[in-house]
Amino acid sequence: MININNAVQFQHLIWDRIMKSASVVVDATCGNGHDLLYLAERAQPECHLYGIDIQEQAISASRELLASKKLQSNVTITFLHNSHDIALHQAIKENTIDLIIFNLGYLPGGDHSIVTQPKNTIEALNNAFPKLAKDGIITIVAYPGTPEGMEEKEALHTHISQLDQAKYNVCHWQPINQANNPPELYLIQKR
Repeated sequence: MININNAVQFQHLIWDRIMKSASVVVDATCGNGHDLLYLAERAQPECHLYGIDIQEQAISASRELLASKKLQSNVTITFLHNSHDIALHQAIKENTIDLIIFNLGYLPGGDHSIVTQPKNTIEALNNAFPKLAKDGIITIVAYPGTPEGMEEKEALHTHISQLDQAKYNVCHWQPINQANNPPELYLIQKR
């Protein structure tokens, strides 16, 4: 049973449904690799996953974690050491991505001064939209518990709330009786 007050766990309900048929999946902020591992363990044969992170420490940790697990040999993973906005624009050529995930903020166990930036996150989304498959989903976990995280959440909220409803379904999920501004989840589905 998932904890419905936990944005990361709650989004697994969405991921689980998509991973039953996904061909291309992107973890735009792979961090220590836990979300990427979750997706890889649920990937169908021939699924290709991308793990993107701006920090080499994150790419190394993700690569190590996934290498330590017995994953299907016919599921492929490409790691991209780059900013998510640049990687989604230049490195990923597929135009039918089924799922793109973002877990914003800083690398757990890493340098907390290195955080995702609103400008780059919004640019990454703008680069992702044309590559998203019909009915494809983007999940974004934002962390408003710090001043930087609140700024990013607010910029993100403003940007995606203006998306054309004829092209995208956009939802926002947040715990409403929890203290300290817990993580919030945004969902975008291409129509």
